[in-house]
Amino acid sequence: MCSALEILGIPCWHSIYFFSDRFGDIEMWQEGLDRKFFDAPGPKYGREEFDQLLHDFGAVSSDTPAISFADDLIEAYPEAKVVLVEREIESWYKSWMNAVIKNTYESPFVTFVYTVDRWFTRPLGRVHKSSFKGWLGIDSAEDARRVSREKYREHYALVRRLTPAERLLEFKLTDGWGPLCKFLGKPVPDVPFPHVNEKKWLDEKVQLGLRRGMKRMAWKVLVWGLVPLAVAVLVYQGL
Repeated sequence: MCSALEILGIPCWHSIYFFSDRFGDIEMWQEGLDRKFFDAPGPKYGREEFDQLLHDFGAVSSDTPAISFADDLIEAYPEAKVVLVEREIESWYKSWMNAVIKNTYESPFVTFVYTVDRWFTRPLGRVHKSSFKGWLGIDSAEDARRVSREKYREHYALVRRLTPAERLLEFKLTDGWGPLCKFLGKPVPDVPFPHVNEKKWLDEKVQLGLRRGMKRMAWKVLVWGLVPLAVAVLVYQGL
C-alpha cells in the first residue's frame, strides 16, 4: 500500500525511514507511546506533535508505531481520507506471526543485538515493542498467539467507528488501482499495482537494522577501547 501511494505521488511515512535521517524521530514517537499507554507526564499527542513528525509526508502507513495512534491521527486530521486495507484474517495472522512476531520475540540473534547494542538497535526495537505492548497488550510471542486475531478485529472496528463514511475507503489490495485512485482523486497509473513479499521484505529490513546496529556498536567499542589505550600510552611515555 505504501508503494502504491508513492507511485501516486503521495509520500508515505513508514518505519523504514528510521533507517535513514529520520532515526532521531524515534525519541519523539517513544515519548508519544509513553504518554498514551504508560502514564508518562504530558498530554497525548495531537496535530501539533504529528505535524512535527509527519510534516513532509502526505500519508501514514499502518506500521508501528504510527498504527498505535490510529484513533489520535483520525481525530487530529479531520480532513484526511482513510484507506482501510482488509485482509483475510488467517492469511494476515500467518504473515504477522512469521514475519513480525518471530523477528521481535523469537530470534536469538535479534535478541542478542537488541540487548548489547544500546545506541541503534535498542531504541529501534523498543519503540516497536512499546507499540505492541501498549496498543495490543502483547509482551511475548505467546501473548501474540493468544490475542492477535481478537485485536485485529478490534482495530478494524475502531477505525470504522471513528471514521465518517465519506472519508473511508474499504479496500483490498486485489481491487487494484481503480477504487483507490477514484477515492483519492488521482489518475490511474500505467503500471501494475505493486506487490511486495512481506516476509522477505521485513526480514531484509530487520537484517539491515541489525547490520547497522552492529557496525555502530563496533565503532563505539573501538573508540572507547582506543582512547583509554592512547591515554595510557601517553602517560607511560611521559613517565
